[in-house]
Amino acid sequence: MGLDRMQRPDCEKAHSFQVGVCSDPDCGLHIIAYRRNDEPICEIIVGRNNPGIRDLLTLIHDEGLDL
Repeated sequence: MGLDRMQRPDCEKAHSFQVGVCSDPDCGLHIIAYRRNDEPICEIIVGRNNPGIRDLLTLIHDEGLDL
């Protein structure tokens, strides 16, 4: 599996992001994107039972993004 090169959409891009987990044991990874002024744009939740999470982790590793 390789990284698909994509055309970036014409939408707001995050200046920074924060990653964490919450206290809900059924929840997963939370990624919160922020504007330059630290105002949140959106939250992405990658659920624990999401079958695509292993593919995501494999892609991160294969592309050397796990530094």
